[in-house]
Amino acid sequence: MAQPLQFAYRTQKAIGVVDAAPVYEPLPGFVQPEGNLRCCVYSPCGRYFAYATNDGVTVIDASVGHVLASMPEIATAFELAFSPKGTYLSTWERPAKDENGDATKNLKIWRTIEELPEGAEKQPLGKFVQKSQSGWNLQYTADERFCARLVTNEVQFFESHDLVTVWNKLRVEGVSNFAVAPGQNQNVAVFVPERKVCLEAQRSSTLFGQC
Repeated sequence: MAQPLQFAYRTQKAIGVVDAAPVYEPLPGFVQPEGNLRCCVYSPCGRYFAYATNDGVTVIDASVGHVLASMPEIATAFELAFSPKGTYLSTWERPAKDENGDATKNLKIWRTIEELPEGAEKQPLGKFVQKSQSGWNLQYTADERFCARLVTNEVQFFESHDLVTVWNKLRVEGVSNFAVAPGQNQNVAVFVPERKVCLEAQRSSTLFGQC
């Protein structure tokens, strides 16, 4: 039997996952969390569901409700997002400063499911300073091979498994927003406000092509 449609809801003190037509009942294996519940999100593929509380971030199998991963090290996440296939999970925390007055790296990208040695803590694949909550997350190509983020006057591209090395750059003076095309066409559009509007698509051979 095919899995029924499903929806989730969040209040300040409750998160629920409900199987829709034709069942219309709470997901049997999902244990509702308690406490301050900040956000929740499905992966685009529908396989995972994640939520953030004061105790950390939890990822469940959306088909049965069982916990797949717990991340107590991220107890202050205010935003969550998955990559297209659910391989990667992004978390955003409010901007803060360390003891030296430097901005902390509050945007972190994690591998959603991974085998860890006993007692080992999950470590992020990459960390960035991301002050604005608007447009906070990385954007991925549909195959998850590449991802991109906006910095001052440029869009930086990474191979998704290596978020330390900038793989390519698109330099655009004054760029304030961008979008990676969906599907297999690995193009990118950028927007420059006020002085001029510039909507340009770069062919995959320019930004994502093989060297």
